[in-house]
Amino acid sequence: MPADATKPVVILPELWQRPEMLTALQNRNIGQVFQLIRQYAGVSQTRIGTAVNLSQGKISEIMKGTVKVTAFDVFERVADGLDIPNPARMALGLAPTRTTPSRVIDTTAHPAAVILSRDGRPTSSLPSMESVVATSPRRLDDPWDVDLPTLAWIAGRLDSPMDRRTMLLLAAGMTAEAAATISDPWERLSRALTGPQALDDDTIERLEARTIGFHRLEYVLPARAIYQGLTTHINELSTLLQSGPSDRFRRRLAYTAGEAATLASWIAWDLKQPGQSTAFERVSALAAKESGHQIIQACTHAYKSYAVEGRAAYEAIRQAQQFLPAQGDDATRAWLLSREAEELAALGDRRAIEVMHQAEEAYGRARPHRERAWTRFLDPGRMAAFQLSTYVRLGDEHHVIEAGQTALSAVAQESDHKKAAIVYADIAQAHLQIGDIAEGITYARRALESAQRSESTWGIEHLATVEKALAPHTDQAVRELLGDIAATRRTAGPSPA
Repeated sequence: MPADATKPVVILPELWQRPEMLTALQNRNIGQVFQLIRQYAGVSQTRIGTAVNLSQGKISEIMKGTVKVTAFDVFERVADGLDIPNPARMALGLAPTRTTPSRVIDTTAHPAAVILSRDGRPTSSLPSMESVVATSPRRLDDPWDVDLPTLAWIAGRLDSPMDRRTMLLLAAGMTAEAAATISDPWERLSRALTGPQALDDDTIERLEARTIGFHRLEYVLPARAIYQGLTTHINELSTLLQSGPSDRFRRRLAYTAGEAATLASWIAWDLKQPGQSTAFERVSALAAKESGHQIIQACTHAYKSYAVEGRAAYEAIRQAQQFLPAQGDDATRAWLLSREAEELAALGDRRAIEVMHQAEEAYGRARPHRERAWTRFLDPGRMAAFQLSTYVRLGDEHHVIEAGQTALSAVAQESDHKKAAIVYADIAQAHLQIGDIAEGITYARRALESAQRSESTWGIEHLATVEKALAPHTDQAVRELLGDIAATRRTAGPSPA
């Protein structure tokens, strides 16, 4: 290896703040990033390659534009290898990893910087949650005091799975320094909102990413935390739609407004605002017609199915399926089939098993993180939760044990309290069905605690079957649990259904 390759790579913090560098990061143009590093830091292709664990030839191809970086693990490798500071990482669409200033990269003193872990990140740069909590200037347990539309935009650009830990890191990284580097892209949006200003693809793409981000934040934040930011986002989309954009932009704006409105309708229901929920439902229907994407209606009716019970829930799912295309959109298809299986099982219909198999087949073809904003919640853990729910309702003890173990494993690996509330309630119901009252109470208590932590109306309502199963029992542990569930329900207010 040339001696040049062993010299430290010095990148001053000012380089990451240059407007052309921020533009390159926001566009994910790694070739331009490398060119700017070579131009302003005098770093050779070989030294860049050594730092990011790529060959000199590959670096040359990226800089020439003959190879374009699109893989998430390579973005992470570049960010970690070059020790990109948090504001620049966020501009690139990556979660922040630390709050300390950028340091000098020394590929001789730190050879582990190019030894990759299983997910492609340098092992020396993997942060612990404890270190983030210790050094972060922001309270990580109260992240919704940040600028939610901006947080949603950043979350929407992430390629990695979104869980509560990732969201907390994003929120912790949104310091004043970070906000300054990402405020410029919204200036064009502000001008478009306040006066005659032509829209462009970049502005539309940012709004689309923000819609995706709100859907992702909904998995990990209470409804109250994101409702105001989401309604602000929808109002901005409405203003732009009324400003007379071109047909091409109008259809894209209408589609992303529809995606946002379906989520707003669901959140309004969760917040016990049925009038607002119905209003947003009408908005989503209009957006579906205007954009030509009727599948938006499929999402709306799927959300509605959670607000009703019995035959009405089943009919809502069947209505949602009418808006599916003949082919494609397999993630939405898998979701609707899973919901159909759940509701058939609740009605005692054994066809639920075959429908669940169809859902699993659709999920096998699906790409949840690439299809629709609302499909990004669907993962193996969620599918296991649907299976568990279905088999619990059918009283299929053998499959309940298998699906329950898978679902529990998913809950143990994540901090998604909304999902945990549903899974724990179903496991509690399964134990009660086989007569294990003690375990049923244990998991019901976990379900209640998860629902309380996530402020999830649906999580609390999902405990209704547990309440019915426990009603005949009179021992003290059962009475205390039922009292706590009832008290939580009273605190939350009447059911929006």
